[in-house]
Amino acid sequence: MLKVISKLQWLFWIGFIGVFLDNPYLTLFFLFGLCGFASVFSPARSDISNLIFLGQNLWMLAGILIAHIRHGFHLPDKNSYKPQVHYSLPFNGKWFVVNGGIDRESSHSWFLPSQRYAYDFFIKNSEDATFAGERKQLENYFCYAKDVLAPADGVVISAVSHFPNTPIVAEGEVDCAASDVRGNHIVIRHSKHECSVIAHLLPNSLCVQKGDRVSRGQVIAKCGNSGNTSEPHIHFQIQYGKSFEISAGLPILFTRIVVDGAKMPEGFITKGHYVENDSLI
Repeated sequence: MLKVISKLQWLFWIGFIGVFLDNPYLTLFFLFGLCGFASVFSPARSDISNLIFLGQNLWMLAGILIAHIRHGFHLPDKNSYKPQVHYSLPFNGKWFVVNGGIDRESSHSWFLPSQRYAYDFFIKNSEDATFAGERKQLENYFCYAKDVLAPADGVVISAVSHFPNTPIVAEGEVDCAASDVRGNHIVIRHSKHECSVIAHLLPNSLCVQKGDRVSRGQVIAKCGNSGNTSEPHIHFQIQYGKSFEISAGLPILFTRIVVDGAKMPEGFITKGHYVENDSLI
């Protein structure tokens, strides 16, 4: 049921058409946005945690407008923004890009400015499976507990590791036990404006803390399943500022990687491809 309700929330965007057309009937579709909060309250969280989680979701909703205003209603894209840093992939070995890209069609979450250019990565075998054995057993996922690497040199400005893993429930559904959609996560400042966010990390696996200086390729944590996630994977994004909720996401220019077996000195990636680092600088 929650799966159906969560899909209905996307009818919310029809309300914007009603605004532009001055059609009061279409603007009523804004009410479908309330469906998004059906999944906000979870019995796995305390009342206080539920309120914190609700607050973060509301702040993310406000961030849609705030990010646009901060950038003069011209959000950064691959043509208008010149990356200050070139990034490596935050893992060792070959992973699959399950979500993410640099255009509307491939975007992780196009209508959420902070996650517009985010990526989700996991490991698949030759049979296109992400796990072997019992689906609900986290240890059976190929990427679970794998090392997570710093994508470039920088300073850790946030490191959270106390949230439990989110249990695997019905396929396509999530019962997030954390009060933060990112679950355990690390935020690294790489330049004046560019910060990376790596999320869904394994509880108590972080090797760094706030204030630490990290180097490209350094092991900083392990992949887990904490936060708003349906199975173990790495969520990775670069944003213009430190705030996950209101900072605009930035297209990520990768350096020295391999895409589907072909070396790429630098460039952007998109979902549906296997990627790995060629070498770490």
